[in-house]
Amino acid sequence: MSRLILYSGTRFGRFAILLFALPLFCPVLLWLVLLDRHPLAVIAGGIVAIPAAMLAFVLLIGMLFAGFRRSKVEGMSRNSAPQLWAVWESIAGKHRASRTTIVLSDSLNASIGEERPFLGLLGRRAVLTVGIPLLAVTDDKAFAAILAHEDAHLKNKDTNGGPNLAELDKSFDLIFDYAPPGKTVSGSLFYMLLGPLSQSLEREEIRLSRRAEIDADLHAAKSGDSHEAARALLLIAAADAFFNDRVYTPLKRELLGMMVPPHPPLQRVLMAANELLSHPILQEYAQKAWDAPDDEKADHPPWSERLAALGYNSAPTIEPVSISALSSLLSSEIVVERVHHFDSEWTSKIAAYLDR
Repeated sequence: MSRLILYSGTRFGRFAILLFALPLFCPVLLWLVLLDRHPLAVIAGGIVAIPAAMLAFVLLIGMLFAGFRRSKVEGMSRNSAPQLWAVWESIAGKHRASRTTIVLSDSLNASIGEERPFLGLLGRRAVLTVGIPLLAVTDDKAFAAILAHEDAHLKNKDTNGGPNLAELDKSFDLIFDYAPPGKTVSGSLFYMLLGPLSQSLEREEIRLSRRAEIDADLHAAKSGDSHEAARALLLIAAADAFFNDRVYTPLKRELLGMMVPPHPPLQRVLMAANELLSHPILQEYAQKAWDAPDDEKADHPPWSERLAALGYNSAPTIEPVSISALSSLLSSEIVVERVHHFDSEWTSKIAAYLDR
């Protein structure tokens, strides 16, 4: 059943909601047939038919309005980050780049999503999210390989399972907006209907996501320098293991006994990133990333599997970054402002948590 839903969502987008909505009208039709013939059965059947009809209409509302609204994200203008835009335009092309919103985040990651606002009448738009820590641990060549990977997701139409599947996800979100589970009968019924399928759906989505990551890695390697594509993966892998050891794990211990928010994480990450300029430290953590076990619940394959798909049987030796993409592609003013913004948000959340 989960494969059928995902297949239908990939092919038909929000219209896959009809798989749920049309069967829900069957009790209503039966109820109407019995209306004049069996009054007692009508009274008893209304307990099922009326909530089913409400749920069907809620599903249709979600189907009609999914993809109607454009996501409200604050992107970076070309004037504020011309070098970053130039790199993306050189990889994606002018047309695709013109329909892209670039957003900075505080994570060690880059991702891309696609949406079709106003029912697709205005075409497709991509949202490229780039993490400041990722820019700090890569250089221009490695970052270009990462963007080639993200561009491959667009070309392969597998961003979030593809635009159609993303619209189906938005349909579910809209349904629960109109009919919150626990507060409405129809929302609770639909939540119960999806409940038995949630685990199998999650496993199928993980399988599709992992396959998409391998395909995007292969595309990035074939479209450019395959060694640079592997180096980019290993730079991120090493940084991930390094930041967990040097920043996030100590920060968790600090939070256990703090009465006020400690030093925010993004500043710590950027300071720690300088240590990865040392070749021995970089290679040590690259090996740790290679040896890390597979997390079956993760939607990305383990680093060793991704590098093996590129032809590596062991962690390759890579050169550290000399000039980071953060310093070459973004102005210091933008970096300071964004770091302050993200750290202020984190500090406010932690302060509110500690005050409870």
